[in-house]
Amino acid sequence: MILVHSILLPRMKDKSLIENLAAALETSLPGPPDVRTNYQQVECGICYAQFLPIDEELGAGSGSRTDYTCENTSCSRAFHSICLGDWLRSITTTRQSFNVLFGNCPYCSDPVAVKISDNRN
Repeated sequence: MILVHSILLPRMKDKSLIENLAAALETSLPGPPDVRTNYQQVECGICYAQFLPIDEELGAGSGSRTDYTCENTSCSRAFHSICLGDWLRSITTTRQSFNVLFGNCPYCSDPVAVKISDNRN
């Protein structure tokens, strides 16, 4: 038996706790969050901000949200391309080909490649 607001309701043994609770409350309960949404990071893994500051020095990236995600599914860290580019420039093993920096994710060390703008070289 389930006690809800001083009313005893029979518990259905073939139903889960969530299903019984929904039946007792006479409503539908929200389901689990989407797995992809659950793992998606909105804060940059380098500067820990959701949005870049509004700054003329950042150019078109000023005020932008994270725009790069590590492709390793067990990592999936989000970054601002500007932050990742600056971080990769500080690492001696980073290589550059034209306007693309090649290096490793700061969290999982999987390969990453980020396009950099010409005005931030």
